Amino acid sequence: MISFAGRVVVLLAVYLLVLTSLDPGDIAIGTLLSIAIVAASRPEARVPAGGWLPWTVALLGTLASTGREVIIGTVRTARFALGGKAQPDFVEIPRDGRSERAVALWGLLTGEAPDEYPVDVDEGRDVLVVHVLDASDPAAIRARHVRTRERWQGRVVE
Repeated sequence: MISFAGRVVVLLAVYLLVLTSLDPGDIAIGTLLSIAIVAASRPEARVPAGGWLPWTVALLGTLASTGREVIIGTVRTARFALGGKAQPDFVEIPRDGRSERAVALWGLLTGEAPDEYPVDVDEGRDVLVVHVLDASDPAAIRARHVRTRERWQGRVVE
């Protein structure tokens, strides 16, 4: 049986062949469409709590929030590379009962920004450990991660 990723790749390839294009925008749209089609066509696919529309809005919000963090993180990293001051360190973020899937999503999205890198999940202390380029205000970093989870990520993956 072909895996989820394999099905996405096959659908994406068909989409790009039909368009006869390798434009990055076409690849991005094709990838999103392929993921949606494969996810919706799985026999075990279930309607998210609240329905598809709120889930889709939350997914788009998660992607926009991540894009924003990538831009901000890039600026912070460039500033540091050009001689700016920073306090690199580890910050612990409360896990708050996140499922394994929610932790995986958090790690993937957190790792997209160049100034933050997920390091560990300490199950004994129920915290997520992230290395940040500037940990001068760990409470603000924790609050930002909690806010993002409550607003977007928590509605995408339970």
